[in-house]
This record gives sequence, C-alpha cells and structure tokens, in this order.
Amino acid sequence: MTVLVTGATGHTGQHVVAGLKAAGVPTRVLVRDPAKAPDGVDVVQGDITDPAAAAEGVDAVYLLWPFFTADGIKKAVEPFRGRKIVYLSAMSAEDGGVWGDVEAAITKVTDHWTFLRVTGLATNALAWAPQVETGVVRAPHGQAKRSVVHERDVADMAVKALTEDHAKQLYLVTGPESVAQAEQVRLIGEALGKPVVWEEQPPDEAKAQLSVYMGAEFAASAVDHWASLVDDPEPVSLDVAQVTGHPARPFAEWAREHFS
Repeated sequence: MTVLVTGATGHTGQHVVAGLKAAGVPTRVLVRDPAKAPDGVDVVQGDITDPAAAAEGVDAVYLLWPFFTADGIKKAVEPFRGRKIVYLSAMSAEDGGVWGDVEAAITKVTDHWTFLRVTGLATNALAWAPQVETGVVRAPHGQAKRSVVHERDVADMAVKALTEDHAKQLYLVTGPESVAQAEQVRLIGEALGKPVVWEEQPPDEAKAQLSVYMGAEFAASAVDHWASLVDDPEPVSLDVAQVTGHPARPFAEWAREHFS
C-alpha cells in the first residue's frame, strides 16, 4: 500500500511520516514547499484544498484540515472516495463545528475512516514561547484543566490506523492526565531550569487578541471553552494506550523535549 501524508512538515505529520517509513510503508507527502519535504518519500507539491494529483494511486491518507471553516472540504475529500482516511479531528466534533463538518464530508465518500479526536495538542503551548522567555505567561483561565496530547502519540495512533484495520472508529486522543494551564507553564519553567509564572488575562482582552487570527466567533468559543474547564476538566482517555500499546506521554515529557 501507499499512504499520503498531508501536513507532512507539521507537528504531527513529520512523526507520521517517520512512523510509516520505519514500518516500511511507501509514503507520499503533499507539501507546499518541496524543499522542506522529508527524505525518502514521494513528493507532490500543492495543498489539501486540491489534492487530486497527490491522491492518484494512494490507498490511504492522513488528513489535516487546518482551517477554521469547512468551506472546500467536499472537493478536498472527493479524490479519496472509497479509500482509507485517517483524519486528525477534535473532541468538539461531536457538537458539530468545522471538525464535525469535515467528519461528515469524509463519511460520505468512504466507509474506511478513522477519526482521531484530540482534546488539544501539547504543541499549542509553543504559542507561549515568547512570553516564557520573559518569565511570565499572560493568558486567560490558568486553572482550566486540559488533557493535551503529545504529537508523537497522535502520530503513533495515526500509523496504527493507517496500517491496520480501524475502520469506522472514533478515538478520543488525550494525554494521561488533565493539567491546569498554569501548571503547564510551571512545568515548562522546570524544563528550562528557571521560574515561569502565570498571569491571569481578562477573558474579553484574550478574545480580542485571539480574534485577529482566529476570527471573533472562533476566539470567543475557545476562551469560553477554557473557562468551562476550570470546574469540568477535559476527559482523560485510554485510547492511546489501547491502540498503540504504550501509555500516553505526560506533558512534563513534552515540555522537556521542546523547552530544555
């Protein structure tokens, strides 16, 4: 079989490619800049909004949809009709939104789908990096408890789904525990060997700040969601352990890998 990886130079995609290569699976990547493509794979230049050329001859695809709207998703998934699609989704897909719309579009073109619904990616904490350097991270809802997952665990799940039979499976992909955002910042400081503290940011200020690149509606939804996690933490799933055979990696391990 041949597997196409979209987002192959990104946080999860690079590890999916590495896992497929280690398993001896012929791999193709769809990238905007071929110069950044990993070695030892078939390279097609383009992006996921028009993947027809990249889809020719592949049996499966690791699909990312990096947009805040599902506009264009029907054209994007049609070339994979009848083939295996492993989609990096989100827990909130169960409530609809862009992730739910993408899942719905996928189920209309194939029965060989697997949805990896993450609560959140630990790599999102890299957005704090400039503030981490100052020793203070200013953001909303520091006591929001999140079960964010290491990108390598997502990739391990994806490789299993791409190379084994996981048809019509919904997996909740999380870290091994729910960790407050302020505690995540403290653990990043611990990895760096210097104190890093949390400074609470007013929610309205955060929404205005985030809306610049997320849009007002999406930003408001995200900040309100974090508020809900103060009293109702994100769930912790055993799906990573059950599918991959190893426990999910803790946030402290992720912090040491990325900040030490």
